[in-house]
Amino acid sequence: MNVVVTAGGTIAPIDDVRAIANSSTGRLGAMIAEAALKRGAHVWYLHAPGALRPFDRLARLDLNNPDPAAEFRRLDRLREEWMHVRHRCHAVPLAEGTVAEYADRLEDVLRSREIDVAFLAMAASDFAPEPTPGKLSSDASTLVLRCHRLPKVIRSVRDWSPSAYLVGFKLLSNAPEGELIRQAQAATVENRADLTVANDLTTVRAGRHTIHLVRPGHPTETLGPDGSIAEELVGRAFAWAEARPRI
Repeated sequence: MNVVVTAGGTIAPIDDVRAIANSSTGRLGAMIAEAALKRGAHVWYLHAPGALRPFDRLARLDLNNPDPAAEFRRLDRLREEWMHVRHRCHAVPLAEGTVAEYADRLEDVLRSREIDVAFLAMAASDFAPEPTPGKLSSDASTLVLRCHRLPKVIRSVRDWSPSAYLVGFKLLSNAPEGELIRQAQAATVENRADLTVANDLTTVRAGRHTIHLVRPGHPTETLGPDGSIAEELVGRAFAWAEARPRI
């Protein structure tokens, strides 16, 4: 399969040195890319500056491991795994990380090749101020920004790649499960997505990440907090993409 995974968070510049950002690290996107690579897919990994990358997020020596030999063996196994899949991992880094750049790069990837599944896990900014040239003064006691709404990149994907199985993501924070799923259902329709992955930031930060898989005309499935939610998500998405009629 040819797969696109987007990861990390975009920024909205305020002036030449400041920007509005979000807390996305790209961890889930990197995990999804790893799971897709393990299944033999070719992955185009479109990531924001500073976002975690597949396998690289795991390649950090754990100095607190009481068994250094075991830690080195883990890293050696990770290296072998990466060497086996690296020719199928195509990095598409963003230079600045704005929504406009994200849209341009994503459109280019989707239009230039036949994509089977697109996981749009990047946290794209919803609002942006009109950037001020230069640097705003640091002496002011308050700073008021008037922001305008940015276009939803995911809503153009169906036009760029009509046959791709489109997976969107909906993140809320401290929301009731029913409301989270309701908003994911609405997003699925608005974005013309095949699947929306609904999750709540509080479960991520609490170390019990749970996701809900929302599809039109199908019951919602819940994955987590135990097990590898990325591997289970990729397995289901691949199966559903293969089962549906191609355009």
